Amino acid sequence: LAACTQALSARTRGSNPHPPTTFWCGDPLCEVGKLAQRVGRMAFTLGRKLVLAVLVLAVLSVSLLFLAVSPPSAVAAAPQFRITVVYYTALHPVKWRDLVAVQLQTLVKCGLAAAADSVEVLFSSLVDDDAGRKQLAEAAQLAKLLLGDVATLRVATHPGNHYEYPGIRRAFDLAAEGELRGESEDEQRRHLVLYHHGKGMFSTKGDQTKGGALLTVTPVVVEGWRGIVQRFANDSAMNKAGYITSPAGFHWYNFWWARASYLRLLEPPQVHDEDRFYYERWLGYLYNATTGQVHDAGAADSLSLCPGNRGRVLNYASANHKINKHCYICCSVWKRGLLQFGKSCGGTPRGRRFGS
Repeated sequence: LAACTQALSARTRGSNPHPPTTFWCGDPLCEVGKLAQRVGRMAFTLGRKLVLAVLVLAVLSVSLLFLAVSPPSAVAAAPQFRITVVYYTALHPVKWRDLVAVQLQTLVKCGLAAAADSVEVLFSSLVDDDAGRKQLAEAAQLAKLLLGDVATLRVATHPGNHYEYPGIRRAFDLAAEGELRGESEDEQRRHLVLYHHGKGMFSTKGDQTKGGALLTVTPVVVEGWRGIVQRFANDSAMNKAGYITSPAGFHWYNFWWARASYLRLLEPPQVHDEDRFYYERWLGYLYNATTGQVHDAGAADSLSLCPGNRGRVLNYASANHKINKHCYICCSVWKRGLLQFGKSCGGTPRGRRFGS
């Protein structure tokens, strides 16, 4: 390098003020040095470009990963579907606050409260007296505290116990009100109603929020609302969805989604204080206004959300078949053998299976 520098200086002092950029200094070591310099500069330039490219790729990768794992916007379903949430529960005389709080907070955490057009919360007391009315006022205040800043909230209270009649009646009236407002058939088909209730309020021993049915059904039917709405969008023949579809067309546990256009075809709910299971079966009661008769809707337009890959119900009357292991939660209510699922016991499945 020293010899190369001297040769360059000698030439620069000559008559040519612009010496050639490429010259032979006569020393092989000098030439090797120049080559090393050029290689070094090229490597440095290439390294900078590689580092920049790696940084750009890293930023793009992180951005794509964020978009992939981030849930859709809370209002993603709004342009296509109008959602109304109906939550109802009869209040236990003592233990009710924790269960109500958990269920209403779930609506907020999963984004459904914000996405819904409205959230209808209904409470009833076991007795119609001063204590019952005080309890209802406290429950209404709790609902406003948890949902008031997030959702378009309507709260109604009903002194006295009529099981699930107030909640079922409100779900039916929502469809009827839409018809009275002159909503088109298409508008009512794009209006989805979620009905769920205080499951385990009276039946769960100990901590009501740890009830097996509640812990299993809520994540699937309530927290999984985005996928359910998308399924309604993709499947025009589907009118209702719930955890497990019965052959008659209702959904066990009475946590379900339905189109308003379907709900208005059902029997106007009746008060059946002697038969609390009427309100569960009601979703499968199609009504003939001409004859005043009802008949089973069937499961052909229903979606079973049970996560098992054989979640379609065949027959619930036989006690000789074991329940599908993926839907084990049913055992706690219907006892082993009362339900029969898909390929686990042969036959042709009825209804639709989530993901099929």
